[in-house]
Amino acid sequence: MIRLPTIEHAPGLMQEVQSGARVASRVAVKAVIWEGERLRLLHSQRWSCYKFAGGGTETGESHAVALARELREELGAELLELGLPLLTVTELSWAQEAAADVFQMDSFYYPCQVRLGQHPPTLEAYEAELGLTPCLVTPAQAATANARAQAQAAAPRWLRREVAVLRALEQVG
Repeated sequence: MIRLPTIEHAPGLMQEVQSGARVASRVAVKAVIWEGERLRLLHSQRWSCYKFAGGGTETGESHAVALARELREELGAELLELGLPLLTVTELSWAQEAAADVFQMDSFYYPCQVRLGQHPPTLEAYEAELGLTPCLVTPAQAATANARAQAQAAAPRWLRREVAVLRALEQVG
């Protein structure tokens, strides 16, 4: 499994964690769905960028169960096969909740086989606001679009993570 470098969304966060800061953490799982040389991703009409299907695990939920749930919600797809994690990346940002100083997100990217068209997608409100629609795109095309979107004012924080993952997948493709 490839471990990408930790992404600090503000300078000094790693040092804060190492110095004993209170950390709130969350785990996310993402689907890497290859179709030939292209990936099945979600295109955001709002930002003209791409993101991997997936999301956060709920309390007591395994990675497989969480990813199956997210694939149903975002792609209307059924998870057929889940491989071993391809890569992982940790992100650090300032915590929004009073009980923590730093928020840590550990994202795991899994190769998946899916069956499409099994359910109607049921996007959450923020996903609908992003205008997410499934598409096929090469990692290079998606990374380029995401890097361009990253330069926009108030661009989503997750773009930095997705660019790093897409560039890593270009190398192992």
